[in-house]
Formats: sequence, C-alpha cells, structure tokens
Amino acid sequence: MKLDKKKIMLLAGILISIICSWLFVRKIEWSSLGIAFSEAKYIYIFPTIMIMFASFYIRTIRWEVLISPVKKVSVLNLFSVNMIGFMANNVLPARLGEFIRPVMVARKEKIGVSASFATVAIERVFDILGIIVIASLLFCFLPSDISQNTNSLTVIHQLKKWSAIMAFLGICAIAILFLLSLYPKKAGAAFEKLLFIFPHYLRDKLVNLLHSFISGLQVFDHKTKLLWVGMLSIIIWLLNVASIYVLCYSFDIGLSCAGSCFVTVCIALAVALPQAPGFIGVFHIATQKSLDVFGVGLSSAQSFAILLWAVSIIPVTVAGLLFLWREGISFGEISHYDEEKIAEL
Repeated sequence: MKLDKKKIMLLAGILISIICSWLFVRKIEWSSLGIAFSEAKYIYIFPTIMIMFASFYIRTIRWEVLISPVKKVSVLNLFSVNMIGFMANNVLPARLGEFIRPVMVARKEKIGVSASFATVAIERVFDILGIIVIASLLFCFLPSDISQNTNSLTVIHQLKKWSAIMAFLGICAIAILFLLSLYPKKAGAAFEKLLFIFPHYLRDKLVNLLHSFISGLQVFDHKTKLLWVGMLSIIIWLLNVASIYVLCYSFDIGLSCAGSCFVTVCIALAVALPQAPGFIGVFHIATQKSLDVFGVGLSSAQSFAILLWAVSIIPVTVAGLLFLWREGISFGEISHYDEEKIAEL
C-alpha cells in the first residue's frame, strides 16, 4: 500500500498519541485516582464550560472581522461553522476541521475558497502571536510557587525553546502575509516565475488561486481592524487561562493565574503536534507534566488532566453535532472534505 504524506502524518500522530497515552496511564494509581474523583467539586465544571464557549464566541467575532473585507457574514452563521469545525477536529483525523470551516463558509456565502482559507490562516497566525504574548509575560513573571527540581527546570527550558521557535515562525508568517497583501502583483509575478516547470494552464490556475488567497488578506489594509484582531486574540487566550484556573478548584489545586498561563502554554504547544483525533494522550501528559512543575501531586494532576480533557472535548463535540444538524449536513459529507474536494469548489 502506497503511503502518501497525509497517511504518514496520520500514522505518526496515532503513534505519538499511543506513546503519550502509555506514559500517562502507566503511572496511574487507580485507587488514588478514584478517591480524587469521588472528592472532586463538579460544580466548577459549569462556569468552566461557559468560559470555554465564551472563548469560541470571541473567536467567531475575530473571524467576522477578518472576513468582513471580503463579505459581511453574520456572527451566528460563523459561530455555527466554527463549532462544526472544532467538533471535526475532535473526532476526525488530520485536523480536518481546518478544511471544513473555510469550505463551509465559501459554499454558504458564495465566496472564493482560497479567500476563505486566507482568513483562517490569519487566525492561526494570530493564535500563535497570542500564545507568544502569554508565554512572554509568563517568563517575565514566573510564579514563586514553581518547583525548582531538575524535571521542572527541564520543562521550563524546553518551553522557552519551543516558544522562541513559535515566535520566529509567527513573525515570519505575519511578515509574509503582510507583504502578500501589500504587493499582490509582484507576489503573483514572482510566484509565476517559480512555477515555470508547470504547464501553462496549471500555472495560470495556481496564480489565480494565489490572487484569490490574497483577496482574503484585505484586513491588512485596515489597521484598526488588525489591531482589534490582535486584542481579540489575547482575550481568547486569557479566557483559556481562566477556564483552567476555575477548573482547578474542582480538585482544590491552588494554582496561581501565572501557573494557569503556564499550563495553557504547555497544552497549546503539545496539541500543535501531529496526533490522533481528540488530542488523546498528548493533552493528558502535557497537563500532568505542567502541573508537576508546581508540585501538584500525581493523582491530582492526572485526575485534573482527565477532567479538563473531557470538559474541553465533550461539550464542543456535542455543540458541533447540534449545529451540523441545524445546517442540514450529514457527518459523512463533511468527513470527506479533503484537498481534492476543495479543488473542485
């Protein structure tokens, strides 16, 4: 069986999730875990879920700002697509939700798929920049309750390294997108020269796709909107931090706000790796290891990781399925969106 790049990434992701799941499960003390869950204060789940959905709503407002130069789209329609996309990320491989969202909007609003993809690309860049801001503030004000053992210092060192890498990639990405929007004709001409080995008809099609993509970068022409997008991105990550801070009360984990930022950054970096659907294993081990830095006991850290994963995945998946029913689209239909399907639109 011939393996293409997509299948290789899927297999690599599944392997990473299996390894992380084994590392997480092998240290579970089941009796202690049971006691932790029996004594947990589940009342804090409800405000945590409300904060998470507030974060998704702010994401939708940000997307509306990004797509508004292309076409005015209602926040409700975008929120529906957002929830379907994040649901798909939870249950389908290869983060298919990132394909589903722009394709659904393009179909519903009759805009170019490439332009729609451009707005999603800007979203991801600002997500990176937002987490970089949170990480930078965290490293400037590392909490006093942080453990100074060797493992903790190793985690901090690795976190700083990967944050620096993400910062570099984020800055490069925003610079490239800005230059594309600033010099669309020169970008098209340069791109066309790079494609000299392709047939003429294919070269023209790819250049047209590039220009369609650039049309989705029109927000760069509106400095006020761009600033607003940046502010919304930081608010999104602060809400993610708040959800972790609140849920910690379920297990009486006395984590500071800075500590919640630390856990948020660790999880964000971990889930960026290739992995199985639902972030199984990777999410859990990242949460456990980040709490270990603050001296949180193993059973408390593991029970919190399991609960946080469930609260992060289940409500979003249910909401996404409900919105999918509202849109009148079958799950089987969206599960077959891929690069070939996008090329047909």
